[in-house]
Amino acid sequence: MIARGLLLRRAWWPLLPPAFVALAMTACSSSNDDSPFPVPESDAGQTATEPDASSTPEADGGIDSGEVEVETPPYDFEVKCTAAPCVTRLAARGGSHACAILRGGSVRCWGANAFGQVGKSGDGAGAMPVFVAAPTEVPGISGAVGLSASGDRDRGTSCVVSGSGSVSCFGSDASGQLGRGEAPSTTPHPEAVELADVRAKSVTLAGTFAFAIGTDDRLWSWGANEGYQLARPTAVDAGVASAPAPAESISFTPRSCAGTSTTSFVVSANGELLSWGGATLETLGRLSSLTRDPVPTPIALSEVSRVAAGSSHACALRRAQVHCWGKNEHGQLGSGTVADQPLPLRAVLPSGVLAVDVAAGGDNTCIIASSGDVHCWGANGGGQVGGSAGVDQPSARRIDGLTEAAVALGVMDRSVCALLRGGAVTCWGDNLLGQLGRGARDVELHAPGPVVFQ
Repeated sequence: MIARGLLLRRAWWPLLPPAFVALAMTACSSSNDDSPFPVPESDAGQTATEPDASSTPEADGGIDSGEVEVETPPYDFEVKCTAAPCVTRLAARGGSHACAILRGGSVRCWGANAFGQVGKSGDGAGAMPVFVAAPTEVPGISGAVGLSASGDRDRGTSCVVSGSGSVSCFGSDASGQLGRGEAPSTTPHPEAVELADVRAKSVTLAGTFAFAIGTDDRLWSWGANEGYQLARPTAVDAGVASAPAPAESISFTPRSCAGTSTTSFVVSANGELLSWGGATLETLGRLSSLTRDPVPTPIALSEVSRVAAGSSHACALRRAQVHCWGKNEHGQLGSGTVADQPLPLRAVLPSGVLAVDVAAGGDNTCIIASSGDVHCWGANGGGQVGGSAGVDQPSARRIDGLTEAAVALGVMDRSVCALLRGGAVTCWGDNLLGQLGRGARDVELHAPGPVVFQ
């Protein structure tokens, strides 16, 4: 584990022009906006060695034989606001930027800004800054109650839900994920997303596409559609469908949703988990004969309370255990191996650890345990999942150095942030683009430390 305060040297990741990467993932309900809270390709270094196949957990639709099931224990996710200023929501999924809602409803973002995803434009005739190392207030936003932030390396997009139910987005629009229904055009200024006369309860960005759950209890979608991830099977062609519209073939009330780069997931109000899309079948979490499956179809997991997704893997929270599937070259499934899994496989958690929340981003996965501790696994090029930086971790490791219990997580490509119960935010890992929010960027890898809100 990276000792608190220890700075580790890292390989230089150059600041390339903002045109070189495609977007990744995220997760749809309240803190990206995808948490159960009432309030408040990765250059990851050496890949872990795969254990002997005889030790690989069995993938049987997600519930291993002999598993002792328990109810997910009660957990206090409420932010107490002992910190000043007090953060009530945190959002980060993949990429290199994060956003937060402060008590009072203002939004501040930090990290990569090459596409305006932290809401910072150029000063006067100056060019838009490629990174913003200190949390910066997004102009034109007040009364925010939900948000989502997603990206891939230096590319990213952010969306906010206001108290009135309106949605506004800013940042990269390469696939129409700003929801403007026009030709893609990147902007650092929040742009309204038109959902007819429907108010949004939450918004979720999944890299190049997005979802909103409306007060009509329908799932609205917009953006990229190359895998039919928008749940619009009657569309003439796959591709970009930038204008927001209700997802088709969904007759249930969505509670939590997430998306990899081409696959979508929804948890229904009764705990059923469904998937659709999937340019690669490994990410569907179920067997399918279709290259792209546009119709939401159940995955063999019941009583699911939460789903989260990285760029090419996904995880579901069920009865205090985490079940993951998809690509696994960096150990992001938490199975102790690096073998891909097309069906849900129970992640191996330390003895006695019960999960109450799960988050994913890039090729990483993290959980909040019932103790308030954070455990992570997967790609570790930035030291973001603990242990030796540059050595991927296929099994869960506890993150040392947190001063309070965590109530929310934001998992970027090479960094992780946690919202603590008192309302402070702490981040660790790579800081090349200022994604740790400490006021300056550097080429070191950092242990957990506070985000500096001025």
